[in-house]
Amino acid sequence: MPTNIESFVETLQAEGVDAGKRAAEKIKQQAKEEADQIIAKGKTTAAQVIADAQSEAEQIKTRLDSSLELATRDTLILLQEKLGELLNALLKQQVEKELSDEETLSSIMREVILAYSKPAGDAETNAEIHVPKELQSRLLTGAIRELARALKNQNIQTEVKANLDKAGFEYKIEGSTLEVSAESVAALLADMIDPQLQQILEKAVKNQQA
Repeated sequence: MPTNIESFVETLQAEGVDAGKRAAEKIKQQAKEEADQIIAKGKTTAAQVIADAQSEAEQIKTRLDSSLELATRDTLILLQEKLGELLNALLKQQVEKELSDEETLSSIMREVILAYSKPAGDAETNAEIHVPKELQSRLLTGAIRELARALKNQNIQTEVKANLDKAGFEYKIEGSTLEVSAESVAALLADMIDPQLQQILEKAVKNQQA
């Protein structure tokens, strides 16, 4: 009987140890599987976080590039406007200086008015020449007298009026008016120069974007 009891105890102990080992192995395996799942899930989450961060960074960079491009364009447009204003002011100042010179004004009047006037044929035509009030010199008076004689040869009767408050002159004939002033000449010159300025600014934009 004792032998049987001892054998039974030993059997129970052996079975208990085996069961414990199996249970421990199962727990270990489950823990490993759960750990692998956690690690895999962590890697997926980390990859998603990195992808989201990269996407957000690209969006921010795109917005910054777009904002910078717009700011550059607006700055260049403003620069062109300011340069145009400065150019026009400088041209106006220089032209006004030239038109205030009686010799220069006399020469321009003769060339421009004679080129603008057309022979009236047999019918007589009336015209007016308006000059600045302060220019009453002998030089200008003589030049206008010669110009009037030249126009008379084209059957154009000219009346001269010293009534302008600015440098330059006006020539009126048959309902049309030719104005030569600092403003009109400067605007004409600015229009001629402006395309060159536009090319310079466009080249500046291309160099910045390169």
